[in-house]
Amino acid sequence: MKHRVRISICVGLLLILASCASAAADVPLASLDPQLLLERVDTYRRLNRPIQALHIVETVAARDGWTPSLAGIAGTLRRATGDLEGAVAAWSLIPSPDSGLLRSVAQTQIELGDWPEAAETLVRLMDIAPDERWAALNYGLLMASIDPQAATYALQTAAEDNAYRTLANVILDTISRNQDQPLLPMRVGVALADQSQWAFAEVAFARAADLNDPYAEALAYLGLARDRQGKDGGDSILRAVALEPGNARVRYLQGVHLRAEGDATGAIDALAQAAALDPQNPAHYAELAQAYRDNHDLTQAENWLLTAVAVSNNAPRYQEMLALFYADEGVNLTTSGLEALEQTLTGLPDSADARAGYGWALYTAGEVERGKAIIEEVLQRDSGNTRALYFKAQILLDSGVEDEALALLERVASGTSDFAVPARTLLDDLRR
Repeated sequence: MKHRVRISICVGLLLILASCASAAADVPLASLDPQLLLERVDTYRRLNRPIQALHIVETVAARDGWTPSLAGIAGTLRRATGDLEGAVAAWSLIPSPDSGLLRSVAQTQIELGDWPEAAETLVRLMDIAPDERWAALNYGLLMASIDPQAATYALQTAAEDNAYRTLANVILDTISRNQDQPLLPMRVGVALADQSQWAFAEVAFARAADLNDPYAEALAYLGLARDRQGKDGGDSILRAVALEPGNARVRYLQGVHLRAEGDATGAIDALAQAAALDPQNPAHYAELAQAYRDNHDLTQAENWLLTAVAVSNNAPRYQEMLALFYADEGVNLTTSGLEALEQTLTGLPDSADARAGYGWALYTAGEVERGKAIIEEVLQRDSGNTRALYFKAQILLDSGVEDEALALLERVASGTSDFAVPARTLLDDLRR
């Protein structure tokens, strides 16, 4: 009851604010007192109406001139509307930015890919805030393929923070092992890609491609890095394939790119060539299996996953992929998916994803209570496991507990896991 009262009060206040803003809208902005205008800006910001707030800020600035306060607000509002370049331009009007503002500027420049400007801002930030480990980390990641000496100093500083230590040390080790080598940018790029630092990896691969032109593998990785950021990596991939059509790594990355583009048939062709060119690499068979799965050919998918496990000498990574395949697709296989899953799980006692998949497979096979118990066990150990959360949401929907299921689906949908898209799709279906 108290919760409902609080909601009613909040709604009432918002309606009053909206009413006040609407009533004042008839008064010409230029005639209002500056304090009243800024109060209206605050009102629009509370109503989450950044465009209207920005219009007032710019009206005040046009009449009275830009102040650091107005420029700061304008930058924040422009960023809120998605105008990142406008945000940086507004913040640049502030003559003496503090460390908090410089961090916002640097972060925005990194998102824009304005690398020279980002590097300059990060240096300014480190100059006025020597203990700013975030700036040191980002500067080190950016400079690792450009100026390894400067990057080393910055990354050593960043490694003093527990939150950044692992990533910083990985790149420091890569620099150390490849110091003065012409392929340093390439090795740095691969290390950054392994850590999912795709923006910085793109910088490194572009530099590797330029310094060693023509360099097919660097171009292929450059395409992958662009793909992972939602950009178009196709041109780089095509150049790489044209340069070295018989390069297994290039063909593999072409297959990964085509899968991301939704071209399962093209991906199968590229990945089959990669496997033929380098038959001892289990990653080629595993990715080929996923392409067949995309193409709804589960028999071939199972066959190539089994091949990946065999070629890798039963490496846990590929056993887990096989287990998850059986967990997700077992009901659609002609063989006993549940039986195969149970056999695969014997080598994966610590895989939370595989256990969650096993629980779901049991549930769908009719062993409801046992399946539910296993999924709950996974969540007790790892409350953020998205696979288990997604499966639990489906179980709650089956039980008619829709509110709790929606809350779990929203949690999964807000992330970046493989279950984010199906969670969003299910939410959309439920809300129609």
